[in-house]
Amino acid sequence: MNAIEQIIAGYVSLKNRQKLEELRDHRQRLLDDVRASSVPGFKPSVVNDTLREEIELIEAALARFDEDA
Repeated sequence: MNAIEQIIAGYVSLKNRQKLEELRDHRQRLLDDVRASSVPGFKPSVVNDTLREEIELIEAALARFDEDA
């Protein structure tokens, strides 16, 4: 289990939906920033893929909150 999965699991076990939403929003802002930035020699594809994967993991955890409601 990588770091983001441990963080997500912690928030889920604490039933802290707000922090999960904040984490998702933060990752989305990072993704938007990476896409908007142009740095010579920097290929954002790996960062884009990682952030998208993290957002998907967070959204899956948020969906579990919806299922339990």
